[in-house]
Amino acid sequence: MKTQVAAMDFGTSKIVTLIAQSGGVNRCDIIGSGTVPYDGFAEGDWNTPEQLARVARDSISAAELEANSKVREIYIGVPGEFVHVRTGEAEITLPEAGEISEEDVNRVQDAVAEELKIADLGGYVMHRSPAWFIVDDGKKTMMPLGAHGERLRAQVSFVVAEPVFVEDMKNLLGGMGITILGFLSPTLGESLLLLSLEDRDRAAMLVDVGYLNTEVSVIEGDAITYHAMLPLGGGQITADLCEELRIPMRAAEQIKRRYVFNPDEFDQDAYSEVVGAGGERLSFPREYVKRPVEKSVDELCDMIDLTLKNDAAALLGPRSQVFLTGGGIALMRGGREYLAAKIGRPVKVPVAKSAKMNSPVYASALGLVDLIFDSIEQQSPKEGGGIKKFKGLFK
Repeated sequence: MKTQVAAMDFGTSKIVTLIAQSGGVNRCDIIGSGTVPYDGFAEGDWNTPEQLARVARDSISAAELEANSKVREIYIGVPGEFVHVRTGEAEITLPEAGEISEEDVNRVQDAVAEELKIADLGGYVMHRSPAWFIVDDGKKTMMPLGAHGERLRAQVSFVVAEPVFVEDMKNLLGGMGITILGFLSPTLGESLLLLSLEDRDRAAMLVDVGYLNTEVSVIEGDAITYHAMLPLGGGQITADLCEELRIPMRAAEQIKRRYVFNPDEFDQDAYSEVVGAGGERLSFPREYVKRPVEKSVDELCDMIDLTLKNDAAALLGPRSQVFLTGGGIALMRGGREYLAAKIGRPVKVPVAKSAKMNSPVYASALGLVDLIFDSIEQQSPKEGGGIKKFKGLFK
């Protein structure tokens, strides 16, 4: 039997609504999508709240039209700007001579929640995810069930949504007559979708460069163990080009997308041509474009490098990989290599295994949908296997 879901992802420059269906050749197929630009958010608030309802409605309508299906229920992705991640460790004593049960696994995760005082945070707990378990003095594992020991230790992360975002969404979708089925983290979703088990076992860093900000996360096991928002994104490159060359934002965006960081002999002397505000054709030599582009990207790379070396270094190992996604610089020719050179580590751009919309621009939205179907599959038959509730999943 096919299951159909709708999901809405809020980026810093666009709202994406996806309607997906299971039961096809792939785990899920995107049968409808609606992408509508808007002014996004910054510092925990909407830049133009008065446009939010219209843009959200247009995004849903576009997805409905393509899917030929009406959206009455939807899952909401909570952007990193409105998310807090708390990570902690705890240890419990196991029953004598007994093997580790699911109850023990839940008990040690509950102990972490108590250690972190999660109940006192006041937010909406979306996910409780283990980074690893250790039985006695053994090695880290993600599958402790059935093992024997005296102690079970775990590192667990909790992804918590800010109440103000949850209330905004309830008012927004409630006004459209659409029921919200759950709130989830697209960051966790894209991490699990894009990064292999091996990469997550070694701990990995995911850098998602959006239009107005950059999200940096460290992933280990099934958990986000570190999360930070940097107040700079691909839009700053466009804004600096606009100011430096005195051209409209649309023309500056076109130049940014065509820019090549490591030019060959043909690109070295290339000119960037765009249409000005009055319809006239403008041409700029590479040296005029290079200065504002690389100045902005250097500033962003410095922020990422500082985060990597000062805050996240203790969570990463010598074999940890850095991954780049988002539409900020991943689509610029040579952007990945430029970032790698600046931070002194190899950088990869992962691609979602999707027949549709498999661009870094849509990684967050695709990760959200994948996380929804993953959550549905985890529901036990005794609870109906439906999609109405994630009962027992988010404790």
